[in-house]
Amino acid sequence: MTKQYTTPAKAVTFGGAILGAAAFGAVLGAATAAARGIRQVKSGQATREDVARDVAREAGSTAVAAGAGVAVASALGLGPVLSAVGVVAVAVGAKYALDSVFRPAPAKAVAVPAKEAAKIPAPKGPAKKAAPAKAAPKNGPAPKSAAKKAAAPKPAAKKTAAKKGAPLKAAPAASAPETAEKA
Repeated sequence: MTKQYTTPAKAVTFGGAILGAAAFGAVLGAATAAARGIRQVKSGQATREDVARDVAREAGSTAVAAGAGVAVASALGLGPVLSAVGVVAVAVGAKYALDSVFRPAPAKAVAVPAKEAAKIPAPKGPAKKAAPAKAAPKNGPAPKSAAKKAAAPKPAAKKTAAKKGAPLKAAPAASAPETAEKA
């Protein structure tokens, strides 16, 4: 008879859990950024260097976010469900904060009132040349393609829902004699 040796299960240490989550986060972040980057390079929207920089940034920020999530959830010592919710909540918050630091949102254009717009001087320098107009085809207008016909806007259906805040109409109440006759 063969003898089987078993070893007792070892509990994962606090630091080991954090490092494992950070490594998993780094792999996951790098994979998603690389998948997005491949499409951008093929379409000419980004260079390989830009994508490599983005992959490294995503891998690092996702690793930090995942490690922070596991660290906080482990320190709180909650049950499995609340720990999972805590990991997700902390990781999402950390990733959002890191992304806002490393990639600030582009400034939105601010609408300027007409009175103030008149006060702003016109930019000096050579004016931009307009693109030349395209010549019309010699054989007359081209027929519309089936895709353009299918994409034509359709008339909107009338909305029949009651307006918000409008009083609801009550169903007519049956009188006592009618109710007795039906029974």
